[in-house]
Amino acid sequence: MPQLKKARGLPFTRDSFGPFLTVALSVPIAFLFGLGIQGDPSAYIIGLVSLGVLTSLDLRGGIPRVGVGFAVSFLASLYVIGHSVAGQGLSPLSFGDLSLLLVALPPSIAVLVAGLLFSRATPYKMIKSNVVASVALAVGLGLGSALKAGSALSVDSLTILFFIALGVAANIAQMVLFHFLDKVWRTKNLSMSMMPTAFFTFNLLAILGFVASRDLNQLYPFVSSLGFLPALALVGVGSTNLAQRISLGPNLGPTITITGAPIVRQGKEQTIKIATQFSGPARKMARIVATITRPGGKTESLKVSPVSAGEYGAHYRPGGSGSYAVHVTATSKEHQTANGSFSFEVQSPQSSPPHSPPSTASNPPPQIRPPPPPPAMPSPVQLPPRPVTPFVKGNLPRLDNWDPRVWVGQEVHSYKITEHLATGLTGYVFRASFGQAGTEMAIKIPILRTGTGAAALEETMSEATRLLELSEQSKYVVQLRGILVDRLNIQEIVKGDTQLYLRSPPAIVMELMKGGAAKGLLEDASYDSLYYSEKWGGIVMLIGYMIATGLETIHNAGFVHLDVKPQNILFNLKPPVTGQEMRDQMKSGTLVPKLADLGSAVRIGGKVGQFTSEYAPCEQVLGDSAASSMDIYALGATLYNMLTKTPANSKKLIELMNSTTSNPGSGRTASDLKSAWNSFNPDFDRIAKLAPTIPILKKMLDKDPRKRPPAGTAATLLRDLGDKA
Repeated sequence: MPQLKKARGLPFTRDSFGPFLTVALSVPIAFLFGLGIQGDPSAYIIGLVSLGVLTSLDLRGGIPRVGVGFAVSFLASLYVIGHSVAGQGLSPLSFGDLSLLLVALPPSIAVLVAGLLFSRATPYKMIKSNVVASVALAVGLGLGSALKAGSALSVDSLTILFFIALGVAANIAQMVLFHFLDKVWRTKNLSMSMMPTAFFTFNLLAILGFVASRDLNQLYPFVSSLGFLPALALVGVGSTNLAQRISLGPNLGPTITITGAPIVRQGKEQTIKIATQFSGPARKMARIVATITRPGGKTESLKVSPVSAGEYGAHYRPGGSGSYAVHVTATSKEHQTANGSFSFEVQSPQSSPPHSPPSTASNPPPQIRPPPPPPAMPSPVQLPPRPVTPFVKGNLPRLDNWDPRVWVGQEVHSYKITEHLATGLTGYVFRASFGQAGTEMAIKIPILRTGTGAAALEETMSEATRLLELSEQSKYVVQLRGILVDRLNIQEIVKGDTQLYLRSPPAIVMELMKGGAAKGLLEDASYDSLYYSEKWGGIVMLIGYMIATGLETIHNAGFVHLDVKPQNILFNLKPPVTGQEMRDQMKSGTLVPKLADLGSAVRIGGKVGQFTSEYAPCEQVLGDSAASSMDIYALGATLYNMLTKTPANSKKLIELMNSTTSNPGSGRTASDLKSAWNSFNPDFDRIAKLAPTIPILKKMLDKDPRKRPPAGTAATLLRDLGDKA
């Protein structure tokens, strides 16, 4: 996507389109509420429009936005104060009069200072803004009065205290209203930062007018604010959304990628590499802060050194063994921030690597790595060889025609198989119970065929030991409990030993997800009311946010999932059939979607061995090295499918992808697939009723992998959409 060039002064880009639109819509609001003014409503209207301008200014836009805020505040203050009862008390005042300039300058400076200091969430933010406004107006009126009287430029301290007390007391209701509006607005950006101070200043002028004149009409701006403040907030939110739809899409902001060695020996130095990007290209950040959390929870700072544009490095020599977590916060010149994390293990010199497979078949009998046991599970031990017992149900099927139901009722690695749940691309999934307590787990047994590459499977199972630790780092990834694998058994099984496959297959033990897969929400007729609910779009975005968060953890650890799809999104509990109830349960954390089939993940840059044609990008099918962008495309295709019940990939594209499996190495098939991919575009008209979701899905489904957002950025955008739905 071409980048818009920044112009000098006030750039009219997608970032400024929202503010211009907000200002345009605030004008009719100002005139509407101005009808309640008795007499000349011009000062009221100008003051209200200026508040609309300040409401629309996002301070992350840098110095130009701050300058605009100050200029608008100063010009509006000149006019509003000059027409107020308090200002007229300094009569005669004219627009170019020096005394009026002195009155308007302190409140304008206060707007600027409060906007910069209180743009982030700070304790008692609205009270501070109110106090700053009250003090600034008191100083301004005091300076103006002193100049008019010909005295020295001084301000009576009692006057300041009176103004502060009056301002805080008079604006309590507005402070409460602002607090809630700011909470709602903050989900979008850093607005509502400069506007409150200007509002409190104008409001205090009205209160002073009432105190001085006892005219109830002077209280109209105070009372009407309870209506026009929410109206301005709604206009701002709507304008921002509309601007994003009309413009080139959402501003993705900065992103962070953190890499390092996953395992470090105690006493050895860990080298941590940090890469920062902004809206795609690598870019230097204004500020980088890195900390490391040691085992036990103690946190210390890391010294980060710049390496090149957008690249930084840090070195750390860990002390004791255990798990360490690096946290990095990057702040761009536009004041946008991004956070990233990276974890690694430190091993004592005496410990051996957690997954070093035997190098030859002549090694001592292989050990089996049992899962961390539940409370009732005995301590893990090496499983002894079992005597060969014939399969009681009859002759076993051949390996190439295997029926997974033969395991039901059998005991595998001390787990009682009770039900066959599903068959995926790479394995069979079962419900199983353990021990006398009957603790339920899920077990995945890899699909083995005669002649299957034992080395490749062994490598996959070995990687799964690292994924076992990784699954514990995210609550949106199905937790792996253990890896049970005997490499000698695998070698015999792929030679055709079906009895051994029955008794002692390689297996991955996982937590049991009792709510089924997201695919069931689309296929089960009992969920039709949920699918057609007005909440469905927001629910899908929340699911996407949580799965993207899980993918961020996987990618930061150096892995790619490679099979994100509705069948691999599982719920911990059975989802309700009504939209509002499901949304409430997800927001509260009661109902949690998790990404399953982690055992199929490979390292970034590794060989891609599988895909699901309805959800995979072309480069994954054509054999490119594994990249995190493949998962982003698959997640976008998954969300599209959940919104429409149809695949994002076209029928022709799916057929050609499937042909690459039946005709591997065919140059013609690959050429046809590339041609179809280049001419393919998802049909976004199908989700026209859910227009706010289109920009992020377009990004995720971009044919150019480099333009797809990182998982963390996608998670943020999807969360914002889910929160608003």
